[in-house]
Amino acid sequence: MARDPVEDWLSAQVDPLAPAPGSFERIQRRARRRKAGRAAAAAAGAAIVLAAAVTVPRIATSLQSHASSPSRPVAAGSHPASSRPGPTGSGGGNTSSKSSKKVPQQGSALSPEGSGDAVPPNFQPTSVTFVSTAIGAVIGQAGTPGHCATPYCTSLAGTSDYGSTWYGVSAPLTGPPDGSSGVGQVRFLDTDDGWAFGPQLWVTHDGGAAWTRERTYGMRVTDLETVGNRAFALFATCTGSGASYGAACTSFSLYSSVATSDQWLPVPGSAAHLALPQTAATQAASASLVLTGGPTTGRGYLLAPSGELLSGPLTGAAWTIADAQAPCAPGAPGPGGQPTGALLAAGSDHLILVCTSATNTAGDSQAKTVMQSSDGGTSWSPVGDAPLAGIATSLAAAQGNLVVLATDAGLYLSGNGGASWRLAQKGPAGAAAGQRGFAYVGMTSQLEGVALPADPGLHEVFITTDGGAAWQPHQVSSP
Repeated sequence: MARDPVEDWLSAQVDPLAPAPGSFERIQRRARRRKAGRAAAAAAGAAIVLAAAVTVPRIATSLQSHASSPSRPVAAGSHPASSRPGPTGSGGGNTSSKSSKKVPQQGSALSPEGSGDAVPPNFQPTSVTFVSTAIGAVIGQAGTPGHCATPYCTSLAGTSDYGSTWYGVSAPLTGPPDGSSGVGQVRFLDTDDGWAFGPQLWVTHDGGAAWTRERTYGMRVTDLETVGNRAFALFATCTGSGASYGAACTSFSLYSSVATSDQWLPVPGSAAHLALPQTAATQAASASLVLTGGPTTGRGYLLAPSGELLSGPLTGAAWTIADAQAPCAPGAPGPGGQPTGALLAAGSDHLILVCTSATNTAGDSQAKTVMQSSDGGTSWSPVGDAPLAGIATSLAAAQGNLVVLATDAGLYLSGNGGASWRLAQKGPAGAAAGQRGFAYVGMTSQLEGVALPADPGLHEVFITTDGGAAWQPHQVSSP
């Protein structure tokens, strides 16, 4: 009987193909990395978080290290996770990222040792945050549009020596602020938990190695601050376009989230629906948020668009009205949605409010009245006038009576609560026309502070280590 050829083929001996060269070694390396990552996570423990009584209260004493390969690009990229539209206008309801799609990241994290990754060239910082007197991060655009390491040029850089040197950190997969999309601001609570915002909201729980977009249900995040184990944010319904994402807002609400929960809830009381100016139809609105002190004994302060001053605990409990009408209202929003009519800051035992008026754009001058409150904003006393020169952009206060005012003419310093001032730092040399001076200033301790030039194309962050008396530029990246 003739043999069936198919049967012969099936019964023949089969020799398996050899794996590609290096396969076993790659499998072993990946297994070792997974084992090391699980061990590091188990050993991280609970971080003890201390909050200094300053305008940037993010001090961590127990920090987890994250390492990564220096060959990885730090501007990660693919299309961002979609966000399902929801109710707008009321500011009510809960927001949660539980069902948000996590997008792949490159794994470069904020850490005491640095990531080992290089900062992309042409880094243009637009926001800065510090979690200790050494460790911080900046966010901005880097590289050349259309030629970045990913479809997006949004990038993060970290420092572990208070701005002297910088390293790459993975960034959210989104572009710069553009109407309802993108981000331009960043806040880290510690080296694990951080948020990128304005107008979208993104969160990381591993120091930036991976980012998730959080749902805001059609609202835009115009401000966000952190303290203890919580983050507080202003959610607003706005129609501003382009970089003016905080313009044309018709509602504001204060939300809060436990750092690890990813669930944002309206803060009860008056903060859930902030009052608007009576002339809201013709007057642009904004709001200002300040947190000071520790998580249990500290306080939060919120200057509403109407001029009401609210205050409350940093536990997520209800906030109440401290002053039905503060000396001045926030006024129209500036870049990033921050107020231009009133700048609010908190020292160790008092509030400082700079009220602006009579702006002379042609002469680059502006009347600035300094007010102080020692009873949580219930009553205010005039302190003096800040210099006329320059348009005010940002305000910071620290322990004692130290106050720093950022303007488009430079940084002004007061050691007596705003009664008298001196020019501590002129505007950076080489700034582009229309982008002179400084856009932001913050004090992380009584001696240390940071300022961002209004022109991000300078690639610089200014640092002080002597209480604002002298400021030194530090380059984040090469041009």
